[in-house]
Amino acid sequence: MCSHRRAAWLEMKVSAWRVCLAWIAIAVQGIESKAQDSSSAVLEPRYELRGVWIATAFGIDFPKTTNAEQQKQHLDSIFQDLKARKFNAVFFQVRIRADVLFETDLEPYHEYLTGVYGKAPDYDVVQYAIDCSRKYGLEFHAWFNTMILRGKNATKKSVGVPSLWERHPEWIDSRAVLNPDEPTAYLNPANPHVQAHLLKVILNFARRYDIDGIQLDDYLRYPSTTFPDTAEFQRYNPRKLALDEWRRGMITQFVETLYDSLMQLKPYLKFGVTPIGVYRRLDNEPVMESYALYQDSREWTRRKACDYLAPQLYFHIGKTTQEEARAKQFNPDFAKLLADWCANKNFRHLYVGLGVYKPSVKKQWREQLALARQFGAEGVIFYPYSATAGIEAFEDYACIPPMTWKKSTLPEAPQHIRITKQNGVVQLSWQAQPNARWYNLYEQQGNTLKLIRQHIFVPEIQIDIASGRRLFLTTIDRFGIESTHSAPVEIP
Repeated sequence: MCSHRRAAWLEMKVSAWRVCLAWIAIAVQGIESKAQDSSSAVLEPRYELRGVWIATAFGIDFPKTTNAEQQKQHLDSIFQDLKARKFNAVFFQVRIRADVLFETDLEPYHEYLTGVYGKAPDYDVVQYAIDCSRKYGLEFHAWFNTMILRGKNATKKSVGVPSLWERHPEWIDSRAVLNPDEPTAYLNPANPHVQAHLLKVILNFARRYDIDGIQLDDYLRYPSTTFPDTAEFQRYNPRKLALDEWRRGMITQFVETLYDSLMQLKPYLKFGVTPIGVYRRLDNEPVMESYALYQDSREWTRRKACDYLAPQLYFHIGKTTQEEARAKQFNPDFAKLLADWCANKNFRHLYVGLGVYKPSVKKQWREQLALARQFGAEGVIFYPYSATAGIEAFEDYACIPPMTWKKSTLPEAPQHIRITKQNGVVQLSWQAQPNARWYNLYEQQGNTLKLIRQHIFVPEIQIDIASGRRLFLTTIDRFGIESTHSAPVEIP
């Protein structure tokens, strides 16, 4: 059996060939016909991150009520639904616009939980969501919005922890201070107190909760090229860099510091960012570019300062239609953007963000998923959960790709497996393995092993299975590395 390190090397070689072949296909055939052909030709991969963003901003996905028991029921139903559709990871928004869904003395609770800004709910929302993720076998990634916050007049008076508008208005874009009716505002990314505050919020959260990963949003950037940061530029620029280079450096500095701090705290955490989907324009479509807003995500992966990128490729396949142009809703070609991102992974994972809230994208989700696989992406994340209704994307379970640069040694396979059978129900139990995060259960079907239960959190499970079947167990450790298979288990 090949080691995970060798498998990762082979994957990188295959990924490069996939990108080259995909570009040739685009040039020769045109992307629309290519997408239709590939959707039926590409088999489901064994390793693939299948994620969903659960948006709590504006109650997009959650919460829909201020009743705590109804909130719990809703969360349980979301996670149960995702498991039934064979997703394997959730990205749950815990910080929205300088307000949060968890207890901290740094920022107030968001009012969607209780109806009152700053008021604590009757239960730990994040812990309950984590418990649901364990119950249904889904990785839990905490998603933080960073630099964006609500405008001054849009921010209510907190009954609990004061807002940043009350405590530190000097951290906020001075234009928003002078125009309090603006609905949104931005923190100053170059202010060292802002960076220290965000680091403290995120690191305190990571210490408190047993999670699988931390993710930062696309607002990890400047809002425009005219941001008023002259004082910081003069004060915190010892190398006398040009303004553009200095601003990119300030964002990169924050990413590197956070990544290093997280790895010292919990080295198994998976850390990533969801940059704007257009790094630099590949055509003449007048859309926002992440690089122009000082979000140099490819520099982060070059520096190995994050484990993955999840660019928000919220566009359809093909060029802007005439109707879209009239509405000034411009569309850079999804396939060209995808190929560009996959060609610049820098040996880190790429999870493709699919914006199925757009009707033009939702109509093409099959083609976009097929292209993501064909171009060599390690997975996809759908946005938002509520827009995934009716999407049955996966026939079989898939393992989440391991991040072998974090750890490459295999954990021990489950041992001392015991079987009891009563009224046709089989109970399997086994000795817990050190540092195990999950267990997978496989059934031998002919000459292959089929994954039939994914991400079992405790070392036991009940299954309804016929006598004579042969089963195998594996261990998945905190780094996402899967063991070899256990000794076979024959069902009596």
